Amino acid sequence: MMKQAFIFSQTYLVPMQLVLAMLGMGATLSVRDFVDVFKNPSGLALGLALQLVLVPMIAAGFVWALDMEPGWAVGLVLIAAVPGGTVSNLFTHLARGNTPLSISVTLASTTLAMVSIPFMLNFFAAQFLPGGITVPTGKLVQDLIFYLLLPLILGMVVYRWNADKAVVFSKRMIQGSLGLVVIIAIAALGSGRMKIGEYGWGPPLTILAFCMTLALVTPHICRLVGRFDHDVAALNIEVTFRNTAIGLLLVQFFFPDQPEQGHVLYTCLFYAGIALFVALPTILLHRAGKSPVLGRKAKPPVKGSPGIHAEGVTAPEGAS
Repeated sequence: MMKQAFIFSQTYLVPMQLVLAMLGMGATLSVRDFVDVFKNPSGLALGLALQLVLVPMIAAGFVWALDMEPGWAVGLVLIAAVPGGTVSNLFTHLARGNTPLSISVTLASTTLAMVSIPFMLNFFAAQFLPGGITVPTGKLVQDLIFYLLLPLILGMVVYRWNADKAVVFSKRMIQGSLGLVVIIAIAALGSGRMKIGEYGWGPPLTILAFCMTLALVTPHICRLVGRFDHDVAALNIEVTFRNTAIGLLLVQFFFPDQPEQGHVLYTCLFYAGIALFVALPTILLHRAGKSPVLGRKAKPPVKGSPGIHAEGVTAPEGAS
């Protein structure tokens, strides 16, 4: 019964959750927010550099330092190779971070994933792979259009039509999205698809350490290059949440009918389960007006910075 619930949630509830989240966030944004991001593209460039360079290099460091077995090595590199997950946009919004920047990085990195995923796998895990990895391009494009772009644009139309009603609309959409996140999590936990201690405690601790390394290193790099905290929060959440749905689509191509395929699957599922808990301190700290950079005072943006409206705050809060 729970396995059927899990299949139902992945097939129908996950897309529905994404649509509601993007509708809700779109209803707090205007075209100007995205124009600001592209007028000052350094944030977008930094986000892509983190996704395409830093994350896979950290994964490769783990693989090398721990001399990981093939299945676990490919699983970790796969997690690093996939783009940031679209759920990161929702939690950036809830953290009161730079939502337009988060969405822009997600769109750009997901578009590039058609090229970047095969490249990273072949560059960082070639010795473990048989070759011929195929990225489901059609599926990526379909998901981008129907679950991200279209609902985002529709939400922005609502904001343009009536900003006051958009506040209520956004709040209801975000609440619905969060409710579905809870249901999806319960279905996943109850499905029995993954047993945490199935392979001992080495693999889950390694995956947890990798996730925590991303969450700890990213904000300090962002601050080092002068980013404000609303950018730091957005990029840290973007990096910590990986698009494990793409990873799960690709698992079938690795070690078919071999035990190592289970290692790749376990890595994707376990990472998906812990990402929120690892990112939670950043979400709560920035939402409370504190810096996500450890040991540093908050560095709020000045008025007119990308993602910040003239009155000095991000567009209407939909989940307060």
